[in-house]
Amino acid sequence: MSVLVNIFLVLFASIPAASCFSSSSLHSSKLLHQHQHTSKTTTTTQLHSSSFNLNFLDSLFSNTNTSNKSQIQQLKTQLYQTCQSSYGISTPPIRTSIESLISQLQPLNPTPSPSTSKLLQRKWIVLWTSEKEINFFLEKGISTRIEQTLSDGKVLENWIPFVRGGGFGVTGSIQPAVNDSGSSDGLRTEFKFQKAELDIGKWGTYNFPPLGEGWFDTVYLDEELRIDLNSRNDILICRGE
Repeated sequence: MSVLVNIFLVLFASIPAASCFSSSSLHSSKLLHQHQHTSKTTTTTQLHSSSFNLNFLDSLFSNTNTSNKSQIQQLKTQLYQTCQSSYGISTPPIRTSIESLISQLQPLNPTPSPSTSKLLQRKWIVLWTSEKEINFFLEKGISTRIEQTLSDGKVLENWIPFVRGGGFGVTGSIQPAVNDSGSSDGLRTEFKFQKAELDIGKWGTYNFPPLGEGWFDTVYLDEELRIDLNSRNDILICRGE
């Protein structure tokens, strides 16, 4: 019964906890290719020289891409290991370690516009978060798994299944944030919760009024990993299912 009381105590605090966290900016660089034609006549020597230059550039970019992929994989492995060893725990040293890895991964983000990417729209499993309301359920052994599903670019569903059956979930709407000119920055997603439900088995199911709204910036996104920073200065790290 004490666990049940604790659930109710944190329930309303849990509802605003959507996904991810503090504001951050993502800087990306673009490679501009310029072709200049200085002569109408091209000699055989010039053709070979041009071919060599193109082959050299292709090799250079290929090596760079390979290097980036290798670096990304190494950083992701470190991040996964840190999340696994710190699951449900957020202390200043742990957060500092995770923030360091995020700062290295963010410039390598392969998805230029995460908030509008189809990669974002799927079911995600939370690997680690700094959100104390979420970690409450993990620390107390009430749950061992946190799920979040984004679908159709419009719906956000958070679900915390309880080990003894039932669970706690919230549902809300999402949309890419837009600036004053009406265009998206490609990074930020706004959310607003519409309903919440607590299922505690034989004690019944309880519905709560919609509470909580905010935003999250997806600073890294690929086919398997997602990193968010949100309006509550929290961090959410998820792996796609």
